[in-house]
Amino acid sequence: MSSEKPLHRLNTVNNAISLLAMFIKYDSIGLVEIEEEVGISKTAAFRLVATMADRGMLIRDEKTKRYLPGPLLFQLVRKSQFNDVVAIAQPHIQELAEMTSESIYLSIRSGYKYIYLTGIDSPQLLKVTIPFGDENDLYFGAAGNLHLAYMSPAEIENYAKRTTFEAFTPRTITDPAQLSEKLAQIREAGFSISLAERMPDAGGVAAPIWDHGAEPAATIGIYFPMSRLDDDKKDQYIELVKTYAHKISEEAKAGRN
Repeated sequence: MSSEKPLHRLNTVNNAISLLAMFIKYDSIGLVEIEEEVGISKTAAFRLVATMADRGMLIRDEKTKRYLPGPLLFQLVRKSQFNDVVAIAQPHIQELAEMTSESIYLSIRSGYKYIYLTGIDSPQLLKVTIPFGDENDLYFGAAGNLHLAYMSPAEIENYAKRTTFEAFTPRTITDPAQLSEKLAQIREAGFSISLAERMPDAGGVAAPIWDHGAEPAATIGIYFPMSRLDDDKKDQYIELVKTYAHKISEEAKAGRN
């Protein structure tokens, strides 16, 4: 008699894993391939991809009607790299905080949200303070817009369709066309700035941290009360955050070569 314990599989989970494994062989997959290779009916295949797409594990190309790996998969793959980026960024965050006396935060994208992983609060009584680990929407704020700007066009389109745009202040962008223009400007300039989009007296400037991926591994930003901002400081903060993002990016790339 065998002493091995029986293996209890959840068929739906097993099918989902089999589906994901198909991306080792294919760049994109359709319902016919899923039906044949996973061994399920077309109805079951449709339900499976619909659920996985809704959770960010797949994304559907509206032109080809085929499915591609979704943002959540990329975030899970990159998650193992974040600890390295955080460790590399810490001394730079400290230095930038000492230079500006403002709050400095590092953020990552998580699906269609983003979170702040680490940072330093300003020592001043009046300051911008952001909780670590809370999920934030991408359509407002310096870090959110920066993450959104470097997503693929298909992901941005899907995000806009799924998102209810709420105006928190008169400066919150709620028009998708206007937001699209801002995202194009961010990609061209290499930084993002938000002035009173979420809270009337809070602003931020953020720049992308790159490793070897097609989109930023993280962002680093300077966050400040609007009452302390003038044109000279704004220009200074833009240059500083771009400089320090570049420093961290170079170290992150060198560490993985």
